[in-house]
Amino acid sequence: MIIKRGLNFSRLIKEASKLIHGRQYIDHYWYLKSNPESLQPLIDNETKIKNSFFDQPQIKEIFNDYYQISYGRKDGRTHDIPELYDEYEYNGRFAYFDTGNDYQIIERSLKGGEKEVVLDLRKIQFLKQYHATLKLTKLKISDDHKLIAFGIDLLNNEDIVWLMKYIDDERVFRTKLFDCFDAAFTKDNQHLVYTQYDDKFRPYRLMLHKLGTTQEDDELLFEEKDEQFYLDLQQTKDGKYFVLLSQTKQSNEVILIDRDNPKKVQVLFSRKENAINLVHHHEKHGLYILTNKNSYDYKVLKQEGDSFIDFYCPQQGEVLQEVDLFHQHLVLYFTKESESFIKVISLENKETYNLYIPPSLVYTDHQKNKKNLLRNIYDRVIKNDKSQYFLNKKVENEVLGATIEPGVNHNYKSDIFQFHLSTPLVYDQVYQYNLQKKQLSKLQDANLTGKPFKREEYTCTRYYAPSKDGTEIPITLVHHKGLQKNRQNKLLLHSYGAYGVPQEIPFNIVYLNALEKGWTLAYAHIRGGNERGKDWHRQAIQENKIKSIEDLLGCAAYLIAEGYTHPSLLCGLGASAGATTLGAAVNMRPDLWKCAIMLSPFLDVLGSLLDENLPLTKSDYLEFGNPNDKKIFDTILSYSPYENLKSQVYPAIYISAGTGDFRAPLWNVLKYTEKLKQIAVKSKKVEIIGDHPFIIDINDGGHYGGAGAQSVIEERTRYMTFLDYYVGIGNKEITKKSLTQDIDESIQLADEEDKIQKQ
Repeated sequence: MIIKRGLNFSRLIKEASKLIHGRQYIDHYWYLKSNPESLQPLIDNETKIKNSFFDQPQIKEIFNDYYQISYGRKDGRTHDIPELYDEYEYNGRFAYFDTGNDYQIIERSLKGGEKEVVLDLRKIQFLKQYHATLKLTKLKISDDHKLIAFGIDLLNNEDIVWLMKYIDDERVFRTKLFDCFDAAFTKDNQHLVYTQYDDKFRPYRLMLHKLGTTQEDDELLFEEKDEQFYLDLQQTKDGKYFVLLSQTKQSNEVILIDRDNPKKVQVLFSRKENAINLVHHHEKHGLYILTNKNSYDYKVLKQEGDSFIDFYCPQQGEVLQEVDLFHQHLVLYFTKESESFIKVISLENKETYNLYIPPSLVYTDHQKNKKNLLRNIYDRVIKNDKSQYFLNKKVENEVLGATIEPGVNHNYKSDIFQFHLSTPLVYDQVYQYNLQKKQLSKLQDANLTGKPFKREEYTCTRYYAPSKDGTEIPITLVHHKGLQKNRQNKLLLHSYGAYGVPQEIPFNIVYLNALEKGWTLAYAHIRGGNERGKDWHRQAIQENKIKSIEDLLGCAAYLIAEGYTHPSLLCGLGASAGATTLGAAVNMRPDLWKCAIMLSPFLDVLGSLLDENLPLTKSDYLEFGNPNDKKIFDTILSYSPYENLKSQVYPAIYISAGTGDFRAPLWNVLKYTEKLKQIAVKSKKVEIIGDHPFIIDINDGGHYGGAGAQSVIEERTRYMTFLDYYVGIGNKEITKKSLTQDIDESIQLADEEDKIQKQ
């Protein structure tokens, strides 16, 4: 047992060793959670080690090359495309604080008239001391377009304050709404309803605030006392109702609130029903809801009298994500194995078609090819598509990996809507679709500055890897078109697999340079996400969480066995709960990985879930299970990354963590790293700067990293520099013999069940 000076010995014995389910559970590093003062010396030491690593001339050269090229490739646009909000066109204009943190100046005009500034954060006196860290989280506009309310994350730690002001006045109201997650104006333009969070950052109250009064005078409209439920405030597209969802991932209660009279509350669905994701109200047709009621996956129901009937049930493989309602059409955003699509349904005759976005339009510069802006493309539907998304074979598609997100699209009676499209090779294109004319136009492209990126030389490919139980796991590869299966490719494998959240394939400005440097980027769509619907999530939760880990190991083994990479060149990346999966996979098969990147990682799973006082514990029972149940306790104990560290050679590991992170607290990271350094066997396969090839990058932010684009680029540059060093200069494994020798059969998971033990 490790004894730290200044700690009470009897308390140490009591806290470090507990009898749980008849088993002695020992946690030598418990004091890092119980004694916050013990963290600062570790923070100082880890920062010193990190700085020493990045100050090495050869490493500084790698960093500078990445950073200069990546930061030089800025988005050349100066403003967003305007979106129509009643009679006004609103848009954001890109700007920077003196600290380098970027933000948007919100502007508006009447039908293309003279621009008027709605909000410039730089001009608000109260915010000046926070310019380096603040983020604008949300902005709401009153119905008369005279007032705005907006949320500010001052310290980039998800602790949000809401401010209010008249649009024609730079001064904000004296009253500020603290602990406020979301807010919206009532129809009289004199009140705000807002959700307030508790000391665990759980939105649990709906409050009514009268403008001009203090927060202490606010009236409670609803309170959710069950700690597994949290509140989500929405508004129907026609502006008639607020919709309050009191929800978990599995069920919720739906409450309608009249915007004319916010004290008038109606329970639409009780929490005994299945989950309701979204509610829309149509002036003629009544309510439309997105729900998994009586269904494994989401579908759309339509109100008919006092009951609801099926309006649209997804076709095989479709996973509905978003619904947008217009006066004559319903627009559905859905995915198939993480690929994004749009479906349009007429409310009058139920004509249904999928909106096809041609690769030639995505990869054409609209500024140089304006003749291609309008295309009649509605006649192609996915059911006739030959791209074979669900066959167990290689699938290659120029727009594979596309992520589509709806625009604001506030105007309910509009026949035009906007959406945004990104791929790993294309950043935030803005499209507009005319529902009456069935015409698509590309309004805006990213127009990256700096070194030109030859995206025509790269592509995305889909493969399927067998997991331990034989389930085929999709893998998306982003790579040079000349990729060879010669085992000599540097490969970074991303995964998440939790909370029913799919593994997206986002655009990353630093990854463009990584591709140019020969990296292949892989994305494993493992169970625990929702790539194949709710069942894909449910297959890997609670007592079956191990399946996420087995899926990731199966993907790693497949990529090695097929010759796409080699264990001396394979790296993994997981963020938050995705790092739980990666951390467990590294413990089980450290020989498969050269490096592991863990961003804001959740590593002390068992210790965290045994403490009901932590912010997310009770809601996390739905995902990981409650360890007060012996079966769940044993399951978590078998894979939790912290508990399963052992005396063996580990890959090089880079971890980022924030001092203000309440989701994956810093103590949970430092417990892991302190134990890792004590127990890991020193590697002879890498050049070591310091005692171990481990870097802990600690920042002052929260769970989602630094504030602003520059901080994000710097963080990504640091971990890519780390990877480039350890698979390159610092890699002692790379020899012609090691890269071309036959693969040991032991890396093929399907043939060796004894390698993954449920401890």
